[in-house]
Amino acid sequence: MKHVTPAIVMLISAMFTAAALAEEAEPRLVVIDLRPPEEREGARLVELDGRCNQDVFRVADVATDPLKLDLLREDLSQIQMIKPKTLTVLNWSIYYNKQVHGRSGNGVQSVGIGGYTIPTGKKKERKAGSRCTQRDSAGGWYEGSELHSPYYPLVSELTGTYGGKPIKARVVYSPSTKLTGRFEGGADDTQALLEVVHQTSEQVIIALVQ
Repeated sequence: MKHVTPAIVMLISAMFTAAALAEEAEPRLVVIDLRPPEEREGARLVELDGRCNQDVFRVADVATDPLKLDLLREDLSQIQMIKPKTLTVLNWSIYYNKQVHGRSGNGVQSVGIGGYTIPTGKKKERKAGSRCTQRDSAGGWYEGSELHSPYYPLVSELTGTYGGKPIKARVVYSPSTKLTGRFEGGADDTQALLEVVHQTSEQVIIALVQ
């Protein structure tokens, strides 16, 4: 076997160096977290205050591992942009909304695909959806028509700026099965949250390229 000449070694070394420098010079999107403390801190579900927000809970960041901001960064790192700018996240919470119209029974058992109501005998007729208007809700608002299953939804709401331009992302996620709803590491809760985060990332990417 012939020995590799010094010239070839130098050429290969130069090629790898150039490739490494090119990779380092590749522009990357920077994500900055400027959310208020109540959206970043905490270790458990927190019910929102106010009559219109009863049965609406903010899910703590620590309910996912990695944290949802880290997952967002990872998702966004996979897209190539000519001149990526800074994405500043001003607000981002995921809510577990257990509100229905009518107070009888548990779950959204009277609601089918698309939010249609089904009579429940002597009990009150129940309909999925937030009780108040979106304007009067502190977060996690949804309409029954946004559901695709009879289970309580997770609602992700993100606002921020990208290069000074306001952006928004919103996801209403309908679980395919009833969630445990504690968001303390249970497999079903965690999987649902991860899906919500990735769907939010998709909405953010759409907003960035518009």
